[in-house]
Amino acid sequence: MKSEYVNPFVEATVETYDTMVGVRPQRDGKLCRKAGIFAAYDLVGVLGLSGKVCGAVIMTTSVETGMKVVSSFLGEEVEATSPDLLDGFGELLNIVAGSAAAKLNGLNIKLALPTVIMGKEQRLTGKENSPWIVIPMAFPEWGKFNIEISMEEK
Repeated sequence: MKSEYVNPFVEATVETYDTMVGVRPQRDGKLCRKAGIFAAYDLVGVLGLSGKVCGAVIMTTSVETGMKVVSSFLGEEVEATSPDLLDGFGELLNIVAGSAAAKLNGLNIKLALPTVIMGKEQRLTGKENSPWIVIPMAFPEWGKFNIEISMEEK
């Protein structure tokens, strides 16, 4: 995956959370590549990408951090058992991916509908020839999360 595909996702993440949630996330460490099977936080949103590239973007965090983020986004408290947690988390991922896709306008990226999964000890997999680029992020007052991208040019 080309490195110039990463920055639009970082910028879109910061802009989206700053505007829609009222909290400005920060980078929380170095980018890393992951292939094979690797661990994820308990709340995972996945959104497929197609166009001149194909792949996906993942947003993953703890349920506790997700509840704080989505509660701020919706303007009301959400619980771990609420469908609003999953819907709100998916909508934030959709906004981030849409904003990043607009910044990558030459790639004509189309977005799938987001899918959100919640559960303990989740594992993700990446193909050896198309690893995930993991961007560690954090909300200083709420906790950590990752944006993870995998894209291949067609």
